Amino acid sequence: MLYFLGLILIIMGAVMLVPVPVAYYFGGESSLIPYFVVPAVIAIIVGIILRKRFPRTDISLGSAMVVVALTWIIISLFSSIPFMLGTQKLCDGRENPTPMGFVDSYFESMSGFTATGLTMIPTTDNSIFNIETCPRTILFWRSLTQWVGGLGVVVLFLTALIGAGKAARKLYVAEARGETIEPTVRDTAKSMWKIYTLFTLAGILGFLIVGMPLFDSINHSMTGIATGGFAVRNDSFASYGGSTFLIAIPLMLAGATSFAIHQRVLKGKWRELFGNVEVRLMLVLVALGAIIIAFQVSAGDALFQSSSALTGTGFSTATISGWGDLSKGVLISQMMIGGCYASTSSAIKLIRTIVIIMAVYWVVKKSFLPERAVVPMKISGRIYNEREIMEISIYAFVYVLVMIGGAMVLMALGNGGINSLFESASAQGNVGLSVGITSASLHLAGKITLIIQMLVGRLEILPVVALASYVISRIRPRPRAF
Repeated sequence: MLYFLGLILIIMGAVMLVPVPVAYYFGGESSLIPYFVVPAVIAIIVGIILRKRFPRTDISLGSAMVVVALTWIIISLFSSIPFMLGTQKLCDGRENPTPMGFVDSYFESMSGFTATGLTMIPTTDNSIFNIETCPRTILFWRSLTQWVGGLGVVVLFLTALIGAGKAARKLYVAEARGETIEPTVRDTAKSMWKIYTLFTLAGILGFLIVGMPLFDSINHSMTGIATGGFAVRNDSFASYGGSTFLIAIPLMLAGATSFAIHQRVLKGKWRELFGNVEVRLMLVLVALGAIIIAFQVSAGDALFQSSSALTGTGFSTATISGWGDLSKGVLISQMMIGGCYASTSSAIKLIRTIVIIMAVYWVVKKSFLPERAVVPMKISGRIYNEREIMEISIYAFVYVLVMIGGAMVLMALGNGGINSLFESASAQGNVGLSVGITSASLHLAGKITLIIQMLVGRLEILPVVALASYVISRIRPRPRAF
């Protein structure tokens, strides 16, 4: 089990070296290079030690879940170091009076890798330290963590893994990446990264064409296709103008669409896109949400925020904290549903929502028929059996239960009910929209709660439960023999 964790740490160490050329480019930020190189080297060394110390063996699905959960916790620890040390100075070289502490840095790191987008960096011009005065290398690192985490750290690792067989498939399943689109898991991972990179480059080009600066275009394309939402301006997308919406909205929708669909479309099967039940529902929900929200804000902002919430991206063009409860409620429901299965989006997912709705109709329909009548529940040509329906329903129930629990913690800290539910739904759905609760001034209990929710939402609960069970089994005292 630790053999695979070692290999992942080696890959992670290599990823941490990517911002080094960026720090060189921004000459005044070359002092940040050690904050990336040192943890990268440590991660690589630890990875090599684990790889040499522990033999490569097959693992169970439960062990794969433990590896995946540990991976996300540990890489967030390593990647928090640049945030903690790199924010001691502002982008203009001045000393930062309020550098990020460990908890805030870990929060930022977890928010990045889970493609959430909630931030501990102030987003107001009234603060000396804010998004726009933060070193550019640190902003790029935030975006890179979302770009890697959006598709999946383990998926990146699997592109370099040769001959892992069943272990690779179990790791892929444990990270909740959905169906395989190629004969092998390694080929699937490679294909996904090719498609992912293609959309990222297209997004950069699109943003440049509509007048967005190069640095902003690179960052927003990375976080847009990852449905992550980290921005490089305090007001996110509000000051860019409506032309950028023409690129951002399709990019967010692409990130929230299944990679299996993308692969078919790129092979010329265009009808697969709008013929897919998840895509159709996603477009309907975005439009419906925009219509409702448009009664309070402009049509452009309504469409943008509706797309951002449902896809789980978290880009913003408005101050949501001042919205009414109805508009917030629409966004909450969208953040709970999320995008397509096997996409970069998180939350309950569209296909599970469809199954639950259809299951209600299916149960009612069966109640009017004889007991011996066979009534299959079919969606888009696939028949769902009772066990699958039960598993989906249980997952949705536990998901909502955890989300309500997170909201109750925030309420206990003195926040309003609807705002607490909004922030909880945003964290657990890996969205990143905020009504102002998430900030450096948030109580420690609130920060820890949101960190856990971001991890639970990204890994779809079970790997985190598996890790907790594994830890408990290890520390539980064994009964003495008499």
